[in-house]
Amino acid sequence: MQHSNIKSELEQYHTDCYGWALHCCNGDRELTLEVLQTSYLKILEKKSSYRRRSSFKTWAFVIIKNTAIDVWRKQRKRDKILKNDNSLPDSVYEPGGETSFDKKLREIFFSNALSQLSERQQQILQLVFYHDLSLNESAEVLNISRGSARKHYDRAKKSLAEWFRENSIEEFK
Repeated sequence: MQHSNIKSELEQYHTDCYGWALHCCNGDRELTLEVLQTSYLKILEKKSSYRRRSSFKTWAFVIIKNTAIDVWRKQRKRDKILKNDNSLPDSVYEPGGETSFDKKLREIFFSNALSQLSERQQQILQLVFYHDLSLNESAEVLNISRGSARKHYDRAKKSLAEWFRENSIEEFK
């Protein structure tokens, strides 16, 4: 794939890539920018080549996830060496400027519900619902089998439905 084509693909999927990087970095915006920049450099400098076995978006998400893991490990190692602060960085997530109290309340309920899920279940839902990837593409991004992706997806939906039932949230039942 030519450099100009890669650049236009990255521009097309930038919002999705940013959202996925933000998720991979647990909402830490500073770390997200570092991961995204490093991922884009890898892609543009062809340190990882696109072989068209999957969609460009899926391929980019795999690079972002792997870069986030690498950056996170380096950061943890650096923090350990410095021994100033053994805690992980605070994550801050600020949804895009909603002003409606009801909408904010729903977000809080939904966020609480998602926090009850395993990390893998959260990742599957993030990829399917927020990034419009299929379960097969999500499995590829997460480097798991299709069957495992389906299982995590189904369990996540059941767990969310149960959580909403237990918490008497009618809108989501």
